[in-house]
Amino acid sequence: MPRKTLAYISQFAEPGSYSKSTWRRIHGGDDETIAIEALLDQIGMLDKIDYLGIKAHEGEPLPELDAIDGVILGGSFASVSDNYRWQLEIADWLTRWRATGKPLMGICGGHQLMSTVLGGRVEKNPAGPEVGSLPLSFTDEGRDHYLLDGFDETSPFFFGNFDRVIEIPQGTTVLATRPTLPAAALDHGGNWVSVQFHPETTCDRMATCWSEIDPAQAARYNFIPGCERMIGNFIVGTGLV
Repeated sequence: MPRKTLAYISQFAEPGSYSKSTWRRIHGGDDETIAIEALLDQIGMLDKIDYLGIKAHEGEPLPELDAIDGVILGGSFASVSDNYRWQLEIADWLTRWRATGKPLMGICGGHQLMSTVLGGRVEKNPAGPEVGSLPLSFTDEGRDHYLLDGFDETSPFFFGNFDRVIEIPQGTTVLATRPTLPAAALDHGGNWVSVQFHPETTCDRMATCWSEIDPAQAARYNFIPGCERMIGNFIVGTGLV
């Protein structure tokens, strides 16, 4: 059986809105596609699937729908309300990807963009940014969901977001919450899932994210062993391997 192809679509930030030099000490620098390839290798998936990294925010073209089998849509410094050209292009592409019935996992800004495309609503969190290595509260549906397999309500994840999904799309199921996040993890049906937190990253990358925005927040991240297993849950749970 031929191997399937997983694409990671990076929507890291609007070019020129941050200092690239800030990222020079981090593996892959500001190029998340390199870090995701390393993650896939770490969890034993890189020898089971083909990988394609796309820096959509830098103008790299989004893939043809029939050229890939699954997608992870990354987070972003940009808000979904910024409506940068590349955000609008991703949103249009997501509408077409939805029609294929193929898997998609959204992370942080990807979670918010997916929810918006499907008819949900995103707003600034009135409590301020959610920052740090923090646990979730599982819903009944979440406790039995493949995405959260191997985790429990003591398991922390990396949060770093100003916005939140406040109204979920029709037909979407809430898998997990936090006190100010009523939709921290979602199943949209059709092999589409999304999470407000970052299971794919590291404490160093999260701290670096805050180094220009608010350096005091960087100290709120601790090493989390094993949170990257959620990416494997997505890959296996949606049949990509």
